[in-house]
Amino acid sequence: MKFWKSTLSLIMVLSLSAMLMSACGSNSNESKNKDASGTNTAVAEKVKLKVTTWAGADELKEFEDLVNKLNADSDEYSIEVQSIPSDYYQKLQTMIAGNQAPDFMWLSQEYVPQYESMGVLASLDEPLAKADFNQDDYFPGALDVGKYDNQLVALPWISQPYVLYYNQDMFDKAGVNAPDGTWTWDDFIEAGKKLTTDGQWGALINNMPLPMFLWSYGGDVFDKDGNITLDSPESMKGLEMYQKIAQSGVVPARSQADSMGGADMFKTGKVAMFIGGAGDDFEKTSNFKVGMSLPPKGSEEVTFSWIGVTAMSKKTKNPEVAAKALNDMTKAIHQWKVVSPTKTGFDEITKIRPEKEYAVDTIRKASEVARGFNNQPKQAELDAAIWDKLVQPLEKGEDIQKTVDTTIAKFNEILK
Repeated sequence: MKFWKSTLSLIMVLSLSAMLMSACGSNSNESKNKDASGTNTAVAEKVKLKVTTWAGADELKEFEDLVNKLNADSDEYSIEVQSIPSDYYQKLQTMIAGNQAPDFMWLSQEYVPQYESMGVLASLDEPLAKADFNQDDYFPGALDVGKYDNQLVALPWISQPYVLYYNQDMFDKAGVNAPDGTWTWDDFIEAGKKLTTDGQWGALINNMPLPMFLWSYGGDVFDKDGNITLDSPESMKGLEMYQKIAQSGVVPARSQADSMGGADMFKTGKVAMFIGGAGDDFEKTSNFKVGMSLPPKGSEEVTFSWIGVTAMSKKTKNPEVAAKALNDMTKAIHQWKVVSPTKTGFDEITKIRPEKEYAVDTIRKASEVARGFNNQPKQAELDAAIWDKLVQPLEKGEDIQKTVDTTIAKFNEILK
């Protein structure tokens, strides 16, 4: 009997000791996650996200540095950068088809409708409403390219509004007044004639997208609802002006411009005027005084902008945190890339590219009137048709109405 009582007493002592040790251990673990005031400071695991980019070399290093800083500053997410510097869209689609879509993907503006129609892109309206997102800070034309079917599905991280660059030295030598931001296309032609001599042309337009001429008169290839408007009276005026300039003798033949390189022709003084992106580096690479103005206009002041966006995948596992990461990443890029599509980020131009300081007002005005295309899900096929059926025949001087009819017929075939 004494044996059983002693054994029972020992069991009770050991059990009590175990309970005390367990309690002490529990308090010790909790204390590791509490500060001096007793507040729980346990850190939840970060949401892991991936972004694909076509950036390579120095640009990739700069982007990775930007993302690493975001990761260090955030206790909610960690972004991994995946670079695809070649065959970007082909490899991206392979990833999507293999159910390995990245959380974020860089897209050029013309791909937004295609990827949205594939059911790949997430709507950003609701998740961004919970993030520190200011839609009003964006220039409208830049933000519009990230919208499809009345939903925001991508955020622009860069906008390159097209401006008119000119060689001030050539203008001075020819005694021609420089562009002042009020020129019409007819003014452009007249100045071009005075600047065209043997081995030198007044202007170059092969870098310009054809729709820019249509917009200049209130027309377009497609409207925002996807209806064909290429044959509208306004669009026809734009096509007439494009053909007039192409046939005026003030621009080199496309084959010559393409073989020599349009930008190189301007840099080397072969052409006096060049319409290109506001972020081009002519100020650094030319041995003459470079000037900048708004592009010529028809009945309306408008210009094209190349716009890059970042879209979010529908497959991302935590849309709310991902949207916050997307917003943070986009705003950070606005402090890195010129030209920013936002009004607040715009002022970074003089810090990032001090040689552009002389042109800040012009670039701002261009950003205010810049826009992208009314892109369609089959935009690549439509662009090929525009080139084959419209641009080349117009430059050869073929009948405009006949060319338009042929192009629209091809459009209908593609869209059907």
